[in-house]
Amino acid sequence: MFVAGVQPEELLARRGCLPETVRPRSREQTRLSAAAAVWAAYRPMARAGWCGDAWAYAALEGGDAQFGRPEVLRRLSRGTRAVRLSKQGPEVHVTLFADGVEQPEVARRVDSPREDYVTDAAGRPVRGPDGQQWQRIGVDPWPGSTAAYARLLAGLEQEYGIAWHPEGDGDEPVASALLLPVLDDVPPARHPVTSVRDFDLGGLVDRTPPQRLRSAMAAQLTRLASETGIDTYPEIAQALERIRRDEPVDLSADGALDLRMRTLSAEARAARGLLDAARHQAEAAPVTAADHAAWAVRDSAARALRAFLLLPVPAVAEAVLNRRLSVRWRDELAADLAD
Repeated sequence: MFVAGVQPEELLARRGCLPETVRPRSREQTRLSAAAAVWAAYRPMARAGWCGDAWAYAALEGGDAQFGRPEVLRRLSRGTRAVRLSKQGPEVHVTLFADGVEQPEVARRVDSPREDYVTDAAGRPVRGPDGQQWQRIGVDPWPGSTAAYARLLAGLEQEYGIAWHPEGDGDEPVASALLLPVLDDVPPARHPVTSVRDFDLGGLVDRTPPQRLRSAMAAQLTRLASETGIDTYPEIAQALERIRRDEPVDLSADGALDLRMRTLSAEARAARGLLDAARHQAEAAPVTAADHAAWAVRDSAARALRAFLLLPVPAVAEAVLNRRLSVRWRDELAADLAD
């Protein structure tokens, strides 16, 4: 990803980096740091530096893909332009974003088939025991057609002034940091919401004044937070108290509550990834299924809190009630509505 007029450190901040992990690293140091981190898959390491006089670049070293996410693209291109390179098989896609909006009229695709497949004396491809065609290991940082990449990079420099040469990227230390991925967008509310867990939610919404319904859902949210333990986090406890008092809650990007929710999300996804990897490799995982379940319910409850702050009341009711853990949640809902 390339972003115009933004300092590398600011580019990392827009990506959602952890400030305490920012320091200069070479490409090899970044890879080693990422590989050594238990949660690296979902707290990936990123590097950022200059390419030309006006553009900064960012690159991920392994971990969960981020550049294709609309939430990330909006942050990176806010108030400026961003050019993304993404590779799928032999194709490289070039896309431009301006102030958070994709500019499809300038997007293009570069086909880049490999030109160094191993062949025998007769020119026929040599295949391994699994039937896959063998390839020579070259020095091309992006295995594929070197000529096609050269044309692509020359075009970037001519059109945008992006002077990036991947073969020279890696020796000099540049700004790098561990990322705490930004949250997914909250899905739009489904209308009408008629039922949840065999409960007539549509009827409840129709016969309950909006303010009373919201107050009851706030009480249900507090119960959910207690059940899952997220009310032990001060940022969430403060948010719940402000909701109870019907005061505004700060959910700004990189604010304390946003960072807490992002941490819960990253931990839950990392635990799931560690378990999946261990099952695939038939090895013991550093976390248990019970660990993952505990992280998952905390993350789910935090997402219910976020929905409460961003969605209309009927959708809030669905989000909260769907996640209640107590078998007595219907009785408790009746009590909250009576209060």
